[in-house]
Amino acid sequence: MSNASGPGRPQVKSLRQIEVLVVQCNPADGLLTMEAFKAAGLTTGLHCVPEGEEALKYLQRKGPYAKAPVPDLIFLDLSQPKVSGLDVLKAIKSTSALMHIPIVVAAGSDDPKFVRSVYALNGNCFIRKPGELTEFVRFIETCYHFWSNVVTLAPPSPKRRRTALSESIQEKESNSQQMARLASATSHK
Repeated sequence: MSNASGPGRPQVKSLRQIEVLVVQCNPADGLLTMEAFKAAGLTTGLHCVPEGEEALKYLQRKGPYAKAPVPDLIFLDLSQPKVSGLDVLKAIKSTSALMHIPIVVAAGSDDPKFVRSVYALNGNCFIRKPGELTEFVRFIETCYHFWSNVVTLAPPSPKRRRTALSESIQEKESNSQQMARLASATSHK
């Protein structure tokens, strides 16, 4: 996008920088998507994970993602090897601390079954990835402009340091550990 103005051309305001998480299992597509966001004007806050399982770790702030920021937007490729894109979408949209994050689901096909599934799981939009490079870059530019300047994104929740998803998992692990201790204590009597 150009900030240049000319005769009959309105001044375009600069795009707001947002945190974007790209979930893309194909390394070449991941690099292309990242470069397209940069070309569109996103200069900071761009993160990429190689699969759905890593996306969930990122959002739970586990392992190398312990200090990862909560994204303002998730760009999710539907094709994921370990944890499917639909399962990632379902996990995010069923977690109260994360459900406010808009998720753009992209796929190489616009199969009506997948499109319906995405919207049934509260995906914010489904987009068939264009085959041409220039179309893809224009698509990312439009997507970034829309989510950074047109819509009003949900503000950070007061309890953003820890997501409800990681709290739920920690609570289950704690309950399991307590049950194991109780079982061990009663078996020693």
